[in-house]
Amino acid sequence: MNKTIIKLFDVVDQTELPEMSVDKIPATGDALEIKGEVYYVCENISKQPSDPQVIGVIPLIVKNPANVSNIKEYIQCLSLAHRRVQFKNAKGSCDIESCDEMIIT
Repeated sequence: MNKTIIKLFDVVDQTELPEMSVDKIPATGDALEIKGEVYYVCENISKQPSDPQVIGVIPLIVKNPANVSNIKEYIQCLSLAHRRVQFKNAKGSCDIESCDEMIIT
């Protein structure tokens, strides 16, 4: 299977993150682990097909949220990721109280 290199960009603090090799381009709301922290794909910010593609991500944890100029966009993107959360146990889907795992689909 061919790997694709993507460039990651933190849209909250406007910083570049390390490039990543992936099997397929992640979709909006997908979770990625970068430097031991969880980020969610927010947008494909490449205006034209480029190699590598630039993907905008948001961190799960935001430090100093009052300093985030686009906090509404952050919350909207986090909401998209949250809709993809599923709680599961051996019997299938469940409530958060009786689950063994949380999966972001």
